[in-house]
Amino acid sequence: MSPLLTLLSATADHPYPLIRGGGLFLLGVGTGFLLSWTFRKLWLPFMIGGFAVGFTASGLSALLPSLGTPSFAQIAGLVGSFLLEAALIYLVITKTKGQDDRTITLWILFVVGVHFVPMGLAHGPLITVLGALTMINAFAGLRTKAPLPVIGITDALLKLGFGAVMLFAYPALTFA
Repeated sequence: MSPLLTLLSATADHPYPLIRGGGLFLLGVGTGFLLSWTFRKLWLPFMIGGFAVGFTASGLSALLPSLGTPSFAQIAGLVGSFLLEAALIYLVITKTKGQDDRTITLWILFVVGVHFVPMGLAHGPLITVLGALTMINAFAGLRTKAPLPVIGITDALLKLGFGAVMLFAYPALTFA
């Protein structure tokens, strides 16, 4: 069997066929967030641009060689994680009225970490671990006086690191 055919048959059975799209999304968002924390006066365009690039790249990941067809549970996990995130961000915004920007930002970073946990159904355990680490990072920011840019840059670097592994290595790790 040729090496290419071996590679294709090995990747067709991946337990999380959406993993590379998730990696692309994290790379786009992580880059935008890193730039927004580095160049504070341009934070909004970098934040929006990172999300747009990540979202578009994630969709274009369908052009990569297939790792298989995602299951209904994987699609539901992905959609459910976005709905959870939207609901929790709404809750954060309504419950933190009158709070300082630092507190609101840290709670939003925490919520983003929370939404990565059920996203593990779609992308595998790596994104669940990322969720736990980003929640710990945001919680540390809420409990300490660490400068917000340090927490934000750490969050962005976590997204970039996990995104790179998910895109380029796409390990077939499972929860079992």
